[in-house]
Amino acid sequence: MTAWLWRLGAAVAVIAAVFAAGYTKGKSDGRVAALKDTVAAYQKRGDVDATVRNMDAVDLCVDLGGLPDECTGLRGLASDTSEAGDGGISGRQ
Repeated sequence: MTAWLWRLGAAVAVIAAVFAAGYTKGKSDGRVAALKDTVAAYQKRGDVDATVRNMDAVDLCVDLGGLPDECTGLRGLASDTSEAGDGGISGRQ
């Protein structure tokens, strides 16, 4: 009877060790996948930032869903704000 208990105990210990190893490996793989996704998102954000930085006001307006004829009113906006001397807020002193 005691030999049977020892075998049962050994089997439970082996199963617990295999479960713990699998759990640890899965947790590690999950962290690696999350880090890869974070790095990919950060790189994509850098590409998007560079694209937006190189767009003029009209292209950005259209890309964000504005109508082309409404967005054409933004042409020359950057040069108008620099000449106004009030940071682009017209009508204020």
